[in-house]
Amino acid sequence: MANLATTKKITKQLIKHLQILAGAMAISIVFSLILLQKIFHAGLLNMLVLTFIQLELFLWLGTRFFRSIDPESAGFRKKTIVRFLLFYLTVLLIALLLFLLTYLYHFTKSGYSYAEFFPSLLSSDLQTFFAATLIGFGIGALFFFYTQWADAIKRMQKLKEEKLIFQYETLKTQVNPHFLFNSLNTLSSLVNTNAGLSEKFIQKLSAVYRYVLEHQDKDLVALSSEMQFVKDFFYLQKIRDGEKIELKVEFSEMNNKQIMPVSIQMLVENAIKHNVATRTEPLRITIHFEGMDKLVVRNDLRQRMQLSSSSKIGLKNLNERCKLILKREIEVQETRDEFIVRVPLKLTKAI
Repeated sequence: MANLATTKKITKQLIKHLQILAGAMAISIVFSLILLQKIFHAGLLNMLVLTFIQLELFLWLGTRFFRSIDPESAGFRKKTIVRFLLFYLTVLLIALLLFLLTYLYHFTKSGYSYAEFFPSLLSSDLQTFFAATLIGFGIGALFFFYTQWADAIKRMQKLKEEKLIFQYETLKTQVNPHFLFNSLNTLSSLVNTNAGLSEKFIQKLSAVYRYVLEHQDKDLVALSSEMQFVKDFFYLQKIRDGEKIELKVEFSEMNNKQIMPVSIQMLVENAIKHNVATRTEPLRITIHFEGMDKLVVRNDLRQRMQLSSSSKIGLKNLNERCKLILKREIEVQETRDEFIVRVPLKLTKAI
């Protein structure tokens, strides 16, 4: 699977560069017709190479100038326009430098002296060329600006749609009749046998629902909040399943880390729902860090027979949210004995 993904990525990149080359060829032909009134000439190859390099730089720089702007952030329009102007000037200067170096190389190779370089540079033909270049880059920059703006708006819309889906799925999961029935059934037993424990059970159940309702609209939450929610949720499961399930959290320091809400709880719930657990062979779930920016949830793999063909919709939804919010993906690994999911974290600056 990894090799297939790598091959697809390489193919996609190759197609992208071939498209840029085709664009460079079209631009070179148009400029040849405008400046020289012919397509084929001695400098066509040089013009093609120079244009191709310019377009590659154009797209590479453009992506980096605009990708960090959040469409929902304050001053989105102002930031985008300012970056557009800086981007245009940067590309123009790089293009001018490339042109001057190329022209200087051919100028000296033809036997002319350096004293004649600048007068030649200001000839009427070159003035026409510079005017065409300015117009061409102006049109290109405007087009790139529009596509980046449209892409940002599209990403924002997609994020909103994914958030709506997530909110629905989260509420559906947490408030479904099965979960509520089990919780109330457990509570009913506790009220008759252990009043003190039943009060704590009610508090934890209330905390679980409160967390879901308070954080369903948020993209990220403090890792400490998510882990407390996971512990509250696991407490409810532990009351029902007793010694059949075990949760081990191998860290205590969580400062300056954020995670998507209800992500770790979903993985813990999936582990309990999809695997067989007994008192003699309890289901062990472990949560730990991998590096500074990944949280790992691993559990014993003993799939229930009726759930062996799971569609993994929850994992797909989680991965989509990761790509949209953190620009990264989750990592899923299944071994003979374990199911492992690595979830990206966002590191925040210490105050």
